[in-house]
Amino acid sequence: MRSPPDANLRVIAFLALLLLVAAMPAAASVPSVIITDFEVTPAVLLPGEQGIISVTVRNTADKATLTQSYLSDTTETTTNIDINAPIDSVTMVGNGIQVLSEGYYRVGDIGPGQSIPLSFLIKAPAESGIYFPEIWIRVSDARSLKYPIPVNVNSEVAIQKRPQISIGKELPASVTPGNDFNATILLENTGQVSASNLKITVNSSTPSITSTTPGTFHIDRLGQGERQEIAMVFSTDRNAPLGLRPVILLIEYQEPDGTFQQQVETLGVNIRGKAQVDISQITTDPATIQKGDQFTLIIRIENTGTDDARSVNAKIDIPLSGTKEAFVGKIEPGNDAPAPFNLQADQSGDIPYTLVIQYEDDYGPGQESEDLHLNVYGNNNTALIIGVVVLLLVAGIIGYWYFIMRRKPGTGNV
Repeated sequence: MRSPPDANLRVIAFLALLLLVAAMPAAASVPSVIITDFEVTPAVLLPGEQGIISVTVRNTADKATLTQSYLSDTTETTTNIDINAPIDSVTMVGNGIQVLSEGYYRVGDIGPGQSIPLSFLIKAPAESGIYFPEIWIRVSDARSLKYPIPVNVNSEVAIQKRPQISIGKELPASVTPGNDFNATILLENTGQVSASNLKITVNSSTPSITSTTPGTFHIDRLGQGERQEIAMVFSTDRNAPLGLRPVILLIEYQEPDGTFQQQVETLGVNIRGKAQVDISQITTDPATIQKGDQFTLIIRIENTGTDDARSVNAKIDIPLSGTKEAFVGKIEPGNDAPAPFNLQADQSGDIPYTLVIQYEDDYGPGQESEDLHLNVYGNNNTALIIGVVVLLLVAGIIGYWYFIMRRKPGTGNV
């Protein structure tokens, strides 16, 4: 008895299906992705503030083993292939958070173990709280992923309350070696809770700068938003090295849970020398000046300061003809230099004049002036000579009378 034609067709179709299944490779690993890391910046958003959510997407699959076999052959073929994760899209669903940036479409394949970073621009809602926007990742021929990310909008749930000590500093712009200076330190607690047992220790980096006020200051408590001002006085010696010199402030305080914190602040003291010019000596050549003589007035200028006096220039305002300006140049601290003036003694008598010294140092141009006098003798000295001779004669007569005329004869006594 023959089988019906339809039955034969069904058998042929079944055998063909078996052959097709046998020719198919064994099942391989299915690609999958995960989010290995995320970050919300800033960590706490204010209502209406914009922020950024950054995520890292990783392909968890590795190399897969692919085995092929056929009914017509008893051998098997084994091949190791990469299992990529073909990502169609990565988007974000706000769930109360406004998502400002568009999603990522047609991202492409991610190889085994590889990662890609993605970021989304968001905006916080008007109400405070904890929100959970979701990252949606669609992968071709694989299971899609939804991943919630917590976003803190002005909520204290994730805020760690602790004190925060900020330091304000008031210092002079520069300090001259040998001078004292004041420093004002303003401590402010900008944190959320109070700090207690504060100790501020002053430590200068050079022995040329010393604190004349106590080296340690104590504050029992500094509450949230409170300020405390500390006045300090320092002294310097004349040998203090020039330049920016640090004074270290070590600040220690206790948090509410009993732990101690330390922070280091630096006072940058700008030590700048200052020149000081004075007259060390005044001479003339010749020493005695007669009317009509040509002579040289030599004024030695010294620097008694702590920095070089540069571009030193001296001028005299005197009613005599001649050279009335002399360029001296640089005078180092503790040294002096001559300022010569070649003059003509046009007149005699006690002649007043003014000396003006101009110079420069790190503080800029400086100037010193001094009122002086110069003696010039006249040419006719006859009356002076006669007066001196008369005085000598009178002195001789008085001496003769005292030693000869008043002497008593025969006694030897006066």
